[in-house]
Amino acid sequence: MSEDNILKDLFSKDEGSNRMTIFLTFLVAIVIYHASVFWIVLQDDIQKQFDLENYTIDFDENSFVYEESRVVNDEERATLEFSVPNEMFESHSGFGILYIDISYEETSGEIQDRCDTVSVDLTPTDVSAVWAHENNVLSAMNSDCETMSLVLYVFPNYDGTSLSVTGNNEQFWMNQWMDPSHGQGEFNLEVEVSVNGSPGSILPTISDSGEEVTVNWEAVFFNTIVS
Repeated sequence: MSEDNILKDLFSKDEGSNRMTIFLTFLVAIVIYHASVFWIVLQDDIQKQFDLENYTIDFDENSFVYEESRVVNDEERATLEFSVPNEMFESHSGFGILYIDISYEETSGEIQDRCDTVSVDLTPTDVSAVWAHENNVLSAMNSDCETMSLVLYVFPNYDGTSLSVTGNNEQFWMNQWMDPSHGQGEFNLEVEVSVNGSPGSILPTISDSGEEVTVNWEAVFFNTIVS
């Protein structure tokens, strides 16, 4: 083989090797580029798919108030009934808490006549409410003419306090705090009066045969705000 043919063969091999090197370099560059796009450019989008959203749940409260008075005779046990109009359930997310204030005064007209003893009980009914809530006050009694206050938690886990939650979406949390079934129906308050006579007397005075008891019902409703 002549020297010219040998040189041509060497140069031909070098040219093919160079082409292969260029091709491999280009291929590696493409792989690196796509990897960079995946890990750098798309990293935030990928991470967002696994991040959990944080939400704040607030409650806008609105009350339905009803007041009634009833004369309860000595040793009588009267039952006062209360229910909330359907319009309140239709226009709110839920019925949160029921407050009841019971007040009375000594009305015998006798000088130094003592206040009568009044006892009240909010008796459980088939109304859907948290009847066993630890903060409920369902009964009271006094003999000093002071206002007595009862409270019943109606909507489960509701106390009016804002909440911070994580995960799901706004509609999910709205649905968790929307249920018109709680508080639907009739509440019964039993009131009993025991007349106390004037000091030094073992019998009630003639004019003191009972008391006028005033009951103030406040049904606290709420609308849920998720942000």
